[in-house]
Amino acid sequence: MESAAKKCIKWGVVLIVVGGFVLVLLPLLTGLLAETAGPTAAIGVGAVDVVLTLVRWALIPMGTTLIGAAVVIRALAPSLERSRGNSHF
Repeated sequence: MESAAKKCIKWGVVLIVVGGFVLVLLPLLTGLLAETAGPTAAIGVGAVDVVLTLVRWALIPMGTTLIGAAVVIRALAPSLERSRGNSHF
């Protein structure tokens, strides 16, 4: 397997696993932060929650996209190597 495909698979799996943990643990941690900070920090906790929700929504799709890119790289690599051998540059 090509180096780029291996990197894509590795990072894709890491992002999916981290995304799963964030998906499960983030609501608990945000609730704990809200309880610890108290009502005076509601705006700050809300802003942190919005940012972390965007991160949570992005991790798993990015991981699956990288795995899909690795499949495409793996499928196209033989044809690219053949075309490089035939070029006269």
